[in-house]
Amino acid sequence: MEHVGPGGPTHVGPFEVVGVLGQGGMGRVLLGAGPDGRLVAVKQVLAHFADDEGFRARFRREVAASRKVSGAYTAAVIDADPDAPTPWLASVFVAGPSLGAVVKAVGVLPEDVVRRLAAGLTSALAEIHRAGLVHRDLKPDNVLLAEDGVRVIDLGIARVTEGEAEGDTGLTRTGWVVGSPAYMSPEQAEGKPLTPASDVFSLGSVLAMAMTGRSPFAGTSTLRTLYDVVHGEPDLSEVPAGLRDLVARCLAKDPEARPSPAELRELIGPVSPAGRQWPSAVYGMLAAQRAQIDGLLGGGPAAEPEPSPPLPEPTHVPAPEPEPAPVPVREDEQAPAHTQDAPPPVPKAPPVPPRPTEPPTEPGPGSRSPWRGRRRITALAAAAVLLVAGTGVVAYVRDRMNAPVAYTALPTCVEAAGTLPLKAREPSLDTRSKETWGVRMGCTWKGLGKTAAPRALVRWELSLGGDAAGNAGAQRARFRVDAAEKSTEPALDFGTESYWGSAGLDWTCVLAVREGNLSVWVGLDESVYTKSACQEKAKAVARAALKAAER
Repeated sequence: MEHVGPGGPTHVGPFEVVGVLGQGGMGRVLLGAGPDGRLVAVKQVLAHFADDEGFRARFRREVAASRKVSGAYTAAVIDADPDAPTPWLASVFVAGPSLGAVVKAVGVLPEDVVRRLAAGLTSALAEIHRAGLVHRDLKPDNVLLAEDGVRVIDLGIARVTEGEAEGDTGLTRTGWVVGSPAYMSPEQAEGKPLTPASDVFSLGSVLAMAMTGRSPFAGTSTLRTLYDVVHGEPDLSEVPAGLRDLVARCLAKDPEARPSPAELRELIGPVSPAGRQWPSAVYGMLAAQRAQIDGLLGGGPAAEPEPSPPLPEPTHVPAPEPEPAPVPVREDEQAPAHTQDAPPPVPKAPPVPPRPTEPPTEPGPGSRSPWRGRRRITALAAAAVLLVAGTGVVAYVRDRMNAPVAYTALPTCVEAAGTLPLKAREPSLDTRSKETWGVRMGCTWKGLGKTAAPRALVRWELSLGGDAAGNAGAQRARFRVDAAEKSTEPALDFGTESYWGSAGLDWTCVLAVREGNLSVWVGLDESVYTKSACQEKAKAVARAALKAAER
């Protein structure tokens, strides 16, 4: 949680932007305030996806799906505009840490707390299924422990069950599936049609994680994890005996053998009412979150969260689950998506082969020079592994909304010229240099006369060398130094942050935009156009420049 920064948007629709809650490969979530002062979470796609009609169609489906479910167990939708220049969705801001954050910070939960959690999640799934939806991505990071009970968030990849064609498991095309491998159901891992029973399987994995600190199927690689989801039997030896049978029944390989939400309620048994739903450590995390919000609202720095007291026994704090190393995914292998936004769609897996005598081996990622090529990895926001099975090649991808965007290479000027909406002569190389922090490059289009094809300048700056979060942070710091010196006004609702710079004799309008660890500057000599026309053209060029660096 942080301030938006000098180049960030001040308003989205009717909501005043207060801060940034999360940033991912496909979008970001902003903390906003309505005209009545109510806090909202505003999900907004990244700038260069705004022109993708397929992405807009998925976003419209997300809005429609979210509005079908009441706010008793989810974050209720307040307003949305999927047709805005940058589409957005505003929902009630739910204060509370995620289940994943709680277990990571203070340890696994006691049996009585998990029983209460199970009851709340069962009610949430019943409500989602009653609306004719399958959630498809129930995992610890999508479960919030709010003060008054549990909330399930992120319906970005939920799917309407009625009228779904046989084999149509994807959001954009037949044969594409999405989800988080460690919490997928077997039928989801195999790309088969999903029913509400798939969410019940995910529920079993989530409950096991709450009591043991890890998914019962988390392996050393995504491939190993997916293989175990389909073939392996979960190790539930650390699950307390009182809930072991319930979890085991949820994790039945056969969807027909899993209990329905109504049957789950009977298995869970009565849960006594309580004024405080969770252990004191959770409320400590809630208080720290409120202090951060108060800091943002007061104009000061967001308060750093204080360490939370440990939960009652057991106090085992799990080791982090292994994250598979990201590998590049070709642009034609993944379509943009959205989280709290939907993970990128991934090709449907062929039937998983019979268990081999030796565990399958994950291919290592290929190396690529950052000096040339057009390829982006959404590091920490997406983990992918290629599986060769028979004659098929399958890419599994996982996306997290709260992870930073990571670009890995810049295009050449000639490559960029083929994608930017400029009609000038072939560009000349202005600058290209390797810095201690990454790569900088600029291209100048000489123009063909002001009325035919005015001059233009596009520059890229890419931070490399560290992890995704560190690179994004370093680029943000450099961008904000420039914004403090050169900004004349913010470029609203564009990029992670952006600003309009001062226009000198050479340029009628100058736009600077940052997404993750990449910044782009666009200068246009559009003196024959009005200011507004020049700015629209600059935005179009900036979107294309960002896309040119992701391929």
